Amino acid sequence: MHKSSIAVALLASTLATAALAANDGTIDITGTITSATCQVEGQQPGTGGAKKSVPLDTVSAGALAQVGQTYGDRGFSIQVGGNAECANDTKVKVRFDPASPAIDRLSGRLNVDAGSAAAAGVQIQIANGDGTPINVFTEDSKSVIVADNRAQIDLIARYYRSGDITPGAANSRVGFQIAYE
Repeated sequence: MHKSSIAVALLASTLATAALAANDGTIDITGTITSATCQVEGQQPGTGGAKKSVPLDTVSAGALAQVGQTYGDRGFSIQVGGNAECANDTKVKVRFDPASPAIDRLSGRLNVDAGSAAAAGVQIQIANGDGTPINVFTEDSKSVIVADNRAQIDLIARYYRSGDITPGAANSRVGFQIAYE
């Protein structure tokens, strides 16, 4: 046999074996497109123009005495709507971008920016307005209902002690979008 004939025979054998391999499962994808289009913080949706700054207070490392402790709750809101296309009775919620690089995929909290002046042993936790933590990798905020073409989604940002603390800057960020139900 020529080398090219052997290569073709090997390729055909490999393809036949791959075709016989069984799947391990199926991922079913479902979705819905809605006509509701609400502005976010006064900006057109999908443009990335909505910016929200949440300044946490400067706190002593002693305020976070134990691993798992939170401190420094800072409430903030995401304003949705204000335009006629934001249909009343629509449920809206904040969905966090799971591709945001600061997300700790195991804990669902935000890692602080790295650097020589960065704090260590602390993360940022995002919670619903009632204080229940949100795993920003896998969960959305609680839903609210649009009324008078507007809605307000209340959230909380706070420090979370994740290990041995080293003082420093505790800055982070996460992308978000408004999801409709």
